[in-house]
Parts: sequence; C-alpha cells; structure tokens
Amino acid sequence: MEKYLNKKLLPKERAEDLLKKLSIEEKVRQISCSSVMMIMPLDMQNLKGGTGGATIGLGSDKPFSEDLRIVQDYIMEHSPHRIPALFHTEALAGPLCLFGGNQYPISIGLGATFEPEIVEKMSAYTRRQLTSNGVRHALSPVSDLSRDLRWGRCNETYGGDATLSAAMTVAFVKGMQGDDIKTGVAACTKHFLGYSASEGALNCHQTLLSDNQIREQFAKPFEAAINMADVKTVMNSYAAINGRPVTANKAILNDLLRDDLGFDGLVVADYGSINQIKTPYRLAKTNARAAQMALDAGLDVEFPDHSVYAEELIEAVKCGEVDEKLIDRSCLRMLTLKFELGLFENPYGIGDIAKAMDNTECNQGSLNAALKSMTLLKNDGILPLTDKAKKIAVIGPSGNNLRMLYSHYTATSMREMVAALMKQKTEESAKNADVINIMNQGREEEKGAPQPMSIGDKYFFDADIKRAYPDAKTIFEAISENFANVTYAEGCDYKGNDESGIEEAVKLAKCCDIVILTVGEKSGIDASCTSGEGVDSVSLSLPGVQDKLVKKVYEANKNVIIVHTACRPLCWEWAHEHIPAILEAWFPATYGAEAIAQVITGKYNPAGRTPVDLPRSAAHTPVYHCQYNGSSADDREGMDGTGYMGSPSTSLLPFGYGLSYTKFNYNDLKLTADKDGNIEVEVSVRNTGDRDGEEVVQLYGKDLYASMVRPRQELLGFKRVAIKKGETVKVVFAFNIDILSFVGYDKKWVVEAGDFEFFVGGNSKDKKLTCAYKLESTREVNPNKRCFFATAE
Repeated sequence: MEKYLNKKLLPKERAEDLLKKLSIEEKVRQISCSSVMMIMPLDMQNLKGGTGGATIGLGSDKPFSEDLRIVQDYIMEHSPHRIPALFHTEALAGPLCLFGGNQYPISIGLGATFEPEIVEKMSAYTRRQLTSNGVRHALSPVSDLSRDLRWGRCNETYGGDATLSAAMTVAFVKGMQGDDIKTGVAACTKHFLGYSASEGALNCHQTLLSDNQIREQFAKPFEAAINMADVKTVMNSYAAINGRPVTANKAILNDLLRDDLGFDGLVVADYGSINQIKTPYRLAKTNARAAQMALDAGLDVEFPDHSVYAEELIEAVKCGEVDEKLIDRSCLRMLTLKFELGLFENPYGIGDIAKAMDNTECNQGSLNAALKSMTLLKNDGILPLTDKAKKIAVIGPSGNNLRMLYSHYTATSMREMVAALMKQKTEESAKNADVINIMNQGREEEKGAPQPMSIGDKYFFDADIKRAYPDAKTIFEAISENFANVTYAEGCDYKGNDESGIEEAVKLAKCCDIVILTVGEKSGIDASCTSGEGVDSVSLSLPGVQDKLVKKVYEANKNVIIVHTACRPLCWEWAHEHIPAILEAWFPATYGAEAIAQVITGKYNPAGRTPVDLPRSAAHTPVYHCQYNGSSADDREGMDGTGYMGSPSTSLLPFGYGLSYTKFNYNDLKLTADKDGNIEVEVSVRNTGDRDGEEVVQLYGKDLYASMVRPRQELLGFKRVAIKKGETVKVVFAFNIDILSFVGYDKKWVVEAGDFEFFVGGNSKDKKLTCAYKLESTREVNPNKRCFFATAE
C-alpha cells in the first residue's frame, strides 16, 4: 500500500508523501479549481488531470448528490493518483447549492440577535446538509466589518463591531467544522482583509485603513477564528492595501495572516481575484508573472477555475522562471486539508441524506432566529396591535412578495441568478430553453404569469419558493392570519420612477385604522437589485420612489408602522422623526413574515439590537461607537466638537440599540479582579414592566489614558437573557484586562498601567452603571492568546 493511503499516518505526512509523486502538471491542477455546469451539454474534458477545488455552478434535474458523484468519479478516474476534488459552496445562511435546504436570516440579521448560539446551531444544520451531499468546503462566514453602509454587501456581515463579529465568526466556524473535521466542513473566513472599508464604499476599491485599525479591529474576527476555532481556510479580499492588491500582498497574506495571527491553513482566492493582478491592477503582463506574485504572497488556490494557475505557470516552472517550491508549498496545504477531511476514504456524501435534508428541526431554528433578529427602532405606543377588529392596510412593494425577504448569497437568490446569467446568453437559445425548463419545473401556470425571462419581476420566483418552502408566507399573508380585515396595495415597485400606484395606496390608507408600510430592497448581484455584491449605493434611505410613497401615505393616515427589509437599517431622519413605529426586519428569509406578524401583534416581545450604528445619511458615514478619541463628536471638545454645518455628526441611533414592550432596570454592579488581570463584572437586571421579555446586556470598556490614541469605548461582551415580568437575573461577565491591549508605538502589544472604566447598559450610549479598574503595571501581551470577547453567564 502506498504510504499516502495509510490512514494511520498524520494528514500532513500523507500529503508530503503524495506530493513527491506528483508531476508539475498535477501539482498545478491541485492549486486550481473547476466550475462544472451540469445543466449544459456536459463536457468534462477540462477536468482531466484532476483539480484541487470544484463547484457545481448550475445543477441538473437530478439530486445534487448524484451530480456531485458523477463529477467526482470523473475527476478521480482522470487523475493519475485518483485525487478527489474538494467541492465548495457558499453557506452564509444555509447551503447555497441546495434549494430546498436549510435557510436562515442573513448574517446581519443574525448579528442583530446578539446570540452566537443561534449562529452555531445554524451552521451545524448546514454542515449536516452539506456533508450528506458531498460538499466539504463552505466559503463562509463573512467576517468583514460594515462601517460604511453604502457598501452593498453589509448584509453578509455580522455588523460593524469587531467583538460582535469575532463572537459570531467563532460560533459559525465551530458549528460548520464540528468536533471532528473528518465529518465536518472546512469553513472559510473572508475577506482578508479590510474589504468593507473601501474608498467610497465601492466594491473592490482600495482599502483606506491605518495599520492599527487593520491589526486591532479588522483582523480581530479572523484572529479569533484561527485561535479559538482552528478555521481551516481563509479567502483574500479583492481590495488593495498600501499600493498592493491583497492577492499579491505578502505583508497581508503571509506576514500578518501566518506569522502574526498564526494561521497555518489554506488561503483560497476570491473568484477571479488573481486575474486582477493583471487587470485592473496592472502589476503583471503575463499569467505566469501574476501567478508567481500571488504564490509568493501566500495565495494557495485559484478560484473558480484554472485561469492563471494553469499552463503558462507550468511552462514558467519548467523554464526556471518560477520556483517550483512555491507550488509545492501551496499544493501541500491543499492535499493536507483533503486528508484532514478524509476525502481519500470517502469522496462523496457522509451520513443519511434523507435525514439530513429533513428541515423540521432547522425550520424551528430559522423561525427562532427571525424572531430574535426583529429590531424595533421606534415605537410611540402604536405597537403592539392587540385589537383584532382594527382595519389594517398593508402597503408597499415587499408586502405581498416572498423573494424580497431573502438576501443574495442564499439558495433562493442563487436560483434567480442562474436565470439572470443565462438571460445574458440569448444567442444560446437551446441552452436557455434547458435552463428555463428546469427553473419552471412544477410551477403552476397562472393567467398573466411573468414570462420566464422577466427575472427583474420580483414575483417571478415566488411559486418556486413556495414549492420548496411550503411554510413561507408574505407579510400580507401573515398579517391577514391575525386580523379579520386586511387589504393590500403595492403602491410602487422597489425601484424605478413609476408613481402611478401611489394614489391607490393613499385611498386605501385613508379608509383604514392602521397602515403597515412594507418597504426595502431587493438583494442580489444583477441589474434588477438595489443591494448586493457590486450593488453599492449613494443613499441610505429608500430606493426608487418608496420615500414618496411613505410620505404620501403618512399624510393620509398618521397611524403608520414601517416594516423595513434590507441589507442595512433604515437610515432616514425624516422617517425616524415622523413615523410612529419602525421595525427593522433585515432579510429574515422563510419565516420572516411570521416573525414580523408575531412582533406586530405582541405575541413575541422584540429584543433585536442594531449590529451597526445608524448614520443620519450617506454623507455622515462612517460613524461607529468605537471611533478613536478625537474622531467622534460624542467626546470631542473645543472648536471641532460641533459636527457638520447644520447637522450633528453623531449617529441617528447607536450600536446595540433596540426597543422592547417592557422595561429593565440595572442594579448592583460589582467588579472583582485578581493579580493576573482576570476580571469579573456582575450586574443584576430586573424586568419592571408588565410583559415577559429579553434584554441584551452589554458590557463596554475604555482605557482612559494611553500612549496611543484609543477607541472612545469598546464592546467587551454581551448576553441576551430572558427575564419574566417582575423577576431579576444576575449576569456575570468574565475576561482578562488584555482584552483592551493594543499595538504600541514600538509595534509591541501591550496593556498599559493606568485607569480603566467599564459600563453596562442596553446599547452603546446607555451607561446604566459604571465601575473603575486600575492596572498597576504595564504588561506585554501575546495577541494570539489575549481575550477576544468576554464570556457571560
């Protein structure tokens, strides 16, 4: 038996043995990827010689696991050493490749729950569904920090705070990889690094961050995942930092990621990013030179195909222009991961696929997540609606539609994207017909139904969604189940300039007691969408003429409740000043409408919190609670502390903000500490209202004086707790003072002697109680072993 087939050896030992046996052609194949379109006339010639990664881009009408087996068998049969491919997919809120599988609210909504346990359960459900279908690599989670909300991918993140993102990222990775990676899915934290902090908030533009911001804040979620959850893969950012694209930036991918953060896994390329070294970055003229730069920087595997890590690279190695050791290093990392996952023993699905694909348990989890994500931003007393005799008008473009409840990078939006991509290939009419036939399978023919190519129509996929997720409801349907007299008017579309429906909406509003205005965005990556990858915005209010709809309806009936579904919270000062109630629902997915109805009727008491600060407008961005001393109007003194001309520079609503139908009091704050800087902060929280509810208890800290400019405050920990009316709970936070360490002027990590302040409250501006701590002597800190977030009991 070949040494590399010996299961008793360590994965790296097996990989080292196999590497010695591979030709340069096989090695290069292992550091590249292949996208297989099963729906097209199947041509797998491109898979001969093997491949490192693989993805099924367009599935056939067979079960996904059968498609994967066909491709995997072909790859192994045409690989000299029968090396299986590592199949990947996206998995932010469930398995992207499995329409009909688990679907949860998208990441920013999960961030709003302030409950990492929800994220871990979700990713564990997703792991079981992926492994049963043979997919062992998830290109998730997104650990970027959203601080400029014009960026169209904010919804993929857990928000704008490094501590919240770190806790959620760690939870996701633990759930996805499981207790034993041999039965798990390799998670992939992305996008390393600073991708969301781009110039103008435009996708793929250069990153504008100081070295200290990069190291202390934007790297923190990745570092936590590396040191607390052993994340197996990391994906690069498309952006450039300090004049070099990350794909060719050794200071980022090697010196920072590996030497400093301690990562020893596989770095994979975001789709097409290695090509960008040539265009648009213009650092290399040839594929071989681009490949050399990327490999030298530490980028191991090209996704989604072998375009740059391909024939020109092979020839450059043979001619001595590229050192084969660079390829060996990356190939060894890929092979090691495959052995860790046990792919050589089982290259297909693991476990009972029927049991794994039974959504019964994860559906309840999805509803729970949707409920806990609901964030009440304003309530003048109009909510909850308990009088079932009230005449209700649901008005707005997202009110009677399912698609707009789902984010991009979900199985639902991907199904739509398939049609969008094929629509661009109109000359390939036969192939288009194949795609549309599959898209339409089982769809009921209805009079006046949209034509297959009208994918810009937000109703086009609702029948598909309903078939795959029978429990899915529109907001109108969910509200109608709770009130006897409910009517609906669209008013206007989610984008465009057509105001013709507003008059009808106004008439309806005038004859109703309550108006529920359902407004927001459609998330995706094509021209029909208003947010998503490459769909960035110059405005943070409502797209199209939705703002006119809101104002006209409000003029007709002041009893208005806004339900907002979008990639970012509603940052529109007029609405916050005038509308009686605003419920931020994010993109809540299958059970979102049910969750919205339960909050509106008071069946569920909301406790979601804003995972970002809300700026007053796009012109006020970025604004975040942990801005540095001297950079925030909240703490600034003297002539520069007044904000903008005619407008304050403070946030519209703070980070961690959310209302409840009950009230909470904080008492008895106590701090205890030992000589090693281990600290416990204890507080009692009492529900003083007349309803059971949940409170998100938040702990913040600050270094009062330091040798470097420090954040005005930092989130240290949080705990969501259920408290019955009249009852009191005690919350205890535990952490080490090194949680407030930083990179000093000499580039060493330290926590300096001096005075610190801690406070607890319900949001980042809610200083209920404060306490002090004094550190007697300065300490050097190993950043990889520091406390990343407080635990809470």
